[in-house]
Amino acid sequence: MSAVCRADVEALLRTRKLDRTLVPFGSPGAGTPPAPLTMATGVAELDRQLGGGFPLGQFSEIVGPRSSGRTSLLMQTLAAAVGRGELVALVDTFDMFDPESAAAAGIVLSQMLWVRGEACTPASPLVASRQSRAEHVLSRSLKALNLILQAGGFGMVVLDLTEAPAAALRRVPMTTWLRFQRVLEGQEAVGLILGAAPLSRSAGGVTVSLAPGAGRAARGFEGRVFRGFESDVRTARARLVPGLTDARTRLRISA
Repeated sequence: MSAVCRADVEALLRTRKLDRTLVPFGSPGAGTPPAPLTMATGVAELDRQLGGGFPLGQFSEIVGPRSSGRTSLLMQTLAAAVGRGELVALVDTFDMFDPESAAAAGIVLSQMLWVRGEACTPASPLVASRQSRAEHVLSRSLKALNLILQAGGFGMVVLDLTEAPAAALRRVPMTTWLRFQRVLEGQEAVGLILGAAPLSRSAGGVTVSLAPGAGRAARGFEGRVFRGFESDVRTARARLVPGLTDARTRLRISA
């Protein structure tokens, strides 16, 4: 390939924000993807397991059942981000966010954009012809997420889907998640989806799966005072990263 042709191809890749795929031919790291830039979670052991934190420019996930510590881990991650001076955004699909708990966790609320959704119950009336109330609220949250990603300027953008019905999530087209990732790619920001089960991490993102630890100590009680969670944590990624592998560990997550 001539130098001119190669330069044209590289310029096109950069225009489409695909220049991270370029590896100089003959370089020592050729054939090995570079380690991604990351944003720390604020949980030292988890950051070591993730190779520094959640990858920038990618969508990652924090998933697990209720009482697994997923919300507490998110609060610590947001607090760590605002502690570094980042602006963060939370799309709170079903209005589950508690500002007082967030402030107690160290989140500076003035550095946070909170997009409130609507609480939903199975008894909620239908919207339009065949769309349930939950699907309507979910659709509005996805639109809000798209506007936030397009605007930029946030170090971390979170979409809370913990109470979303599985049937409603299955109806979200895969192209929607791909479009979100395309907008986020190249930004110095982390996208996070909080949910009950893995849904849509990007190719360069990571899934942090939590499960409640066993035993009384795992529930985080000291006497009658609740201190936090002890959770079994598994990390998984779709793309190989030098020096990192999928792993399981047990973490103590503060309340």
